[in-house]
Amino acid sequence: MITLASDYFATAYMAGLSHIIGLSIIGATIAVLAGMSPSFAQGLAVGRAVEAVGRQPEAAGQIRSTMLIGCVVAETGGVYGLAVSMILIFANPFVSMFVDNLPAL
Repeated sequence: MITLASDYFATAYMAGLSHIIGLSIIGATIAVLAGMSPSFAQGLAVGRAVEAVGRQPEAAGQIRSTMLIGCVVAETGGVYGLAVSMILIFANPFVSMFVDNLPAL
């Protein structure tokens, strides 16, 4: 009888753990996709800056500095998305919470 109970808990543990890991991978994928959107925004900003320099070459320095500051601010979302995905994949806090709350056999 003890073997059946331990098999049940082992099966339930593996099912719960696989759900946590699978959903964490999905969350990491969403975080990386959200981090890709600043790349498109930066491409648009650089294109508009090149057009502005073409129209006013004398303001190239000011346009360039404003564009670089905007690109740096836009890139922070991508860096945060990358950080969240790395945490979910390699240092998942939900796995340790799951293991800590397991019932004792």
